[in-house]
Amino acid sequence: MNVSRKVSLIALLTAVSVATDYLLVGVPNVKLMDGLVFLGANLFGFEVGGSVAILSWLVYGTINPYGSATPGLLLVLMGGETTYALAGWGLRRLNLAVGSGMSRRVVLGFVGFVCAAIYDFITNVYTGIYFYAGPIWNRVVYSLIMGIPFSIIHEVSDFLVFMLVVPVLISAFTRLGSEVKVESVATH
Repeated sequence: MNVSRKVSLIALLTAVSVATDYLLVGVPNVKLMDGLVFLGANLFGFEVGGSVAILSWLVYGTINPYGSATPGLLLVLMGGETTYALAGWGLRRLNLAVGSGMSRRVVLGFVGFVCAAIYDFITNVYTGIYFYAGPIWNRVVYSLIMGIPFSIIHEVSDFLVFMLVVPVLISAFTRLGSEVKVESVATH
């Protein structure tokens, strides 16, 4: 894929990611960003998905209605989001979640759920270490416990997004394959 096409895809997916995050700002932990990062890496390689993860959080984490993330938190959010890019790229490399139908949707939903759990663990541990007082172990445990309701919402919503939305987007981009040059597994 040529550089201008890659940059265009990154810009498009980042713009949609950030726009939908702002659109869903009133619904905590329900976002399409995770699915779009996964999609970018799954169809176009880790470089695209990882770039979408970093750029989406750079914009959304800096210009956020709830306030800007600290530089440290922003790095953690970006790093956590790349979990989705790694999963998308890895599933493509291993040729998993191929085919169609309910089994593919369940696999994708499970992947979204697991990625959200990893992301939530990373961000909650960071929050405990840097934003609470007391012994470090207590801070981390407290943060993990306090984050449970938000984590459940995030994990369930990612399961649903990955099960219902991501397969549709994969099919749509694949149908446009001659236009967007979906990379083959061999080129990743």
